[in-house]
Amino acid sequence: MEATFFLLIILIALVVDVIIYRHLSWLPLPFWFIATGIVLSFLPLYYHYIFDSDLFLFFVVTPLLYVEAQNASRYWIGRGAINIASLAIVLVIVTVVVIGTSLHMLFSILPLALAFALCAIVTPTDASAVSAFSQPNEKFRIPNVILKNESLFNDASGFVAFDLSLAAFATGSISLAHASGIFVTEFFGGLLLGTIVGLFFHRIRLFMISLKDDIPFVMIALELIVPFVVYLLSEVLHVSGILAVVAAGLVQGMETDNLKLISSEVQLVRNNIWNVVTETLDGFIFILLGISLPTILSRILETNVSLLLTLTLIGITLYVFKFVLRLIWTRYFVWMHVASDHRWQDSWLMAVSGASGTISLSLAFLIPNFHALPGGIDRNALIYVASVVIVISLAVASIVVPKMTSNGGQEDTSDAIAHFNKEMIGTALRTVQKNKEYAAEADIVTNALSQQLHQNEQRNTRQVKRIFELAYKTERQLVKQMYEDQKINETQYHYYTTFIELSHDTMHSNFLKRLWLRIKFMTHTGRMYKDLQILQDALLYSPLISEQLYWKDQFAKKGWNIKDIETVGFKTVMAKLREFQHSNDDITGIHRVFRFYQERHRRMSLRNHGPK
Repeated sequence: MEATFFLLIILIALVVDVIIYRHLSWLPLPFWFIATGIVLSFLPLYYHYIFDSDLFLFFVVTPLLYVEAQNASRYWIGRGAINIASLAIVLVIVTVVVIGTSLHMLFSILPLALAFALCAIVTPTDASAVSAFSQPNEKFRIPNVILKNESLFNDASGFVAFDLSLAAFATGSISLAHASGIFVTEFFGGLLLGTIVGLFFHRIRLFMISLKDDIPFVMIALELIVPFVVYLLSEVLHVSGILAVVAAGLVQGMETDNLKLISSEVQLVRNNIWNVVTETLDGFIFILLGISLPTILSRILETNVSLLLTLTLIGITLYVFKFVLRLIWTRYFVWMHVASDHRWQDSWLMAVSGASGTISLSLAFLIPNFHALPGGIDRNALIYVASVVIVISLAVASIVVPKMTSNGGQEDTSDAIAHFNKEMIGTALRTVQKNKEYAAEADIVTNALSQQLHQNEQRNTRQVKRIFELAYKTERQLVKQMYEDQKINETQYHYYTTFIELSHDTMHSNFLKRLWLRIKFMTHTGRMYKDLQILQDALLYSPLISEQLYWKDQFAKKGWNIKDIETVGFKTVMAKLREFQHSNDDITGIHRVFRFYQERHRRMSLRNHGPK
């Protein structure tokens, strides 16, 4: 009963804080949570509260990382793989080693291994917290995308570095070769495990859809257990549970990218559940910090009053060092995807936005208890230093980020758009359907809008495949006829036929075959273009997109425009699909085929290389 009241009071406090923040937003929400936690700490129920750090990691951190990975853009992760490696791996290592060593040299009371652990704690960045301070500004769209991708992966790097630092502190030493081996094993082992388990559950959910058992309870329950299963398996196999959860979340995010897989009812329920879960857990962590702070401060003061000043100075120094390193790193070791005429502003924004938050707090609470060292350093001291860095970084971000991202006082209408979104879709759909003069163009808009209104229809895999076969044969016959009529030459006919054949095979292959096609195509593309970015695109983008861009380039090298043939094929296929739609009562899945050809046609019209 005591535990029930403990959680119930915190939940009520969370609700009260959110309401207060809506009216007094001048103070960032995390600070309201911390202040509330401090108030709660004076209640007898919360005196000197101590919790199980392992359970905290399992029940709090794991679902937070999972849902964050689910909502990540796999497209931007693919495009930004180089930046992810730079910021989420290399920068983390440099931060831990360089700044950790510097702290140890400046403050002798801090052992080197614990200095490394402190740096590992504050390396994870809280993009969600910072985004709450940021104003919509297209000028900084790319930096914000980079920050979100970094936040997803540097959590895992921080956890691995944290574990290695604690291992070094416990054993007294650790070899570089051994540490590197553990890092690689945990890092890539976690990614592989998470991918496999994520794909397994993904297939189960697809099977439920095929059986028409994709009701919200079944689908949401299957999704909620994924992060916990993945984490438990990672513990057994001794790989990074955090990275495994991230990888599983990315795989499960395929359903978010492909709305055809689940009904709109399931999407709505899932989004609402995850929003409640993540907001509750985020607030719970900050309230827990507030509850813990008075006890931490009292124990530090009992040891030595001057120690508190030293720990505060360590926290301030750590933040300054980390900020300067991020500023320089993001300026010279981050690729901005597009040319920027405000490169230093981008770097300043990314440096300020590298605030520590939820994950850093989680890591701090995971520090095990150990006997105080001669200088007074113990678990409470380390948590206090981490708290200083977190509070400073969030405070600076809450002040600087809004000013940097200010769009000149223009009003953000996103709330109004969201409010009328459903009505707008319905009105637009009815209006476009009345247009008979431009049937082909109207179909593109109609099908894009109707996709939102038909998400609750069950998709029959065989029916979808049959419609794809119809579209493929229609286009194949058209191209053959164009060749026979001498509208295209033999090479164009061969190139284009190969192009649509490969697209057809890729669409209907299984995961292993698609993976093989991706590796094969990447190798071929790398030999042909000898360009690192194009090679990265070929590996990380969908094979369908890579193939389309490849054949577009091949036509261009011959002085031809593939769009001339593709446009004729697109119009013919659209006409055939409309004919099929009007003559069949069962048109389940036809919107997927419409969307595939519309996306292909749009992509073939792009001028520059790379999917948009």
